Amino acid sequence: MHILVSAATASDLAETAEQSIDYLQKVIDYVISKAHIFVSAMIILIIGWYLTRFACKIVRHSLDKTRLDASVTSFINSLTKFGLRTLLAIIVINKLGVDTTSLIALLTSASLAIGLAVQGSLANFAGGVLLLIMKPFVVGDYINDGNGHEGTVISIEIIYTRLLTANNEMVCIPNGKLADSPVTNLTNQESRRIDFPVSISYDENIDRVRTVLLNVASECQTLSKTHESLVFVQDFDSSSVRVVLRVWAITDKYWETRFEIREAIKKAFDAEGIEIPYDHMDVNLINHEK
Repeated sequence: MHILVSAATASDLAETAEQSIDYLQKVIDYVISKAHIFVSAMIILIIGWYLTRFACKIVRHSLDKTRLDASVTSFINSLTKFGLRTLLAIIVINKLGVDTTSLIALLTSASLAIGLAVQGSLANFAGGVLLLIMKPFVVGDYINDGNGHEGTVISIEIIYTRLLTANNEMVCIPNGKLADSPVTNLTNQESRRIDFPVSISYDENIDRVRTVLLNVASECQTLSKTHESLVFVQDFDSSSVRVVLRVWAITDKYWETRFEIREAIKKAFDAEGIEIPYDHMDVNLINHEK
């Protein structure tokens, strides 16, 4: 009985080995018959890869000679590279004998499904394209997005725009929000206005205060030469007169000018004996024992 079982097992193993050899032989025969197709596809892939790199390099050099913004050229380079490599992949797949018509239809359906799933990202992509074309701001501008974010534009990417705040913090804002909301570009012009409100006593001579403030402005070297400084009475408070010094600072020196003039006003008022009123509190101590 044991001898019969062993003989049956050996027969099964031999039959399995023979089937495996036949299958392997068919695979080898198929590979040999299609070898020229695989070789052609590999040659097309290698040559096409280098051609796409060469074409992208030509496009990049051509864009560098134009006056387009760096973010725009980077965006166009990315699209060119993606488009050429996608075309190369379709050509190679077609060479291998795969029906590209069905493949393209499948990719179209998949793209539609993915697009519906990532509508927010597509909106940000479209917003990025609008920002690059319309240019409400460029890399290096100092902007305020109206939602509490303010800083220097570091990069305008496909989905996000990156800001570097005054606290050296990186803020990533979706392009869709920037494209759909008011954005204040604080460095678009060569100069920026700064108002310095100062409170003086009702007993103080306004003309004297005006002279002191204008002298402070004239000594500042970071003010714009195209605008004149101005001093005017803004309001009458309960215990003081509010006077404003209005100057125009060079945009690149905005913060430096703001700090410098604010300090200079205090020093000039101290030197001229001009008092800045402030709230006083009188404390009376009552001695009940007395």
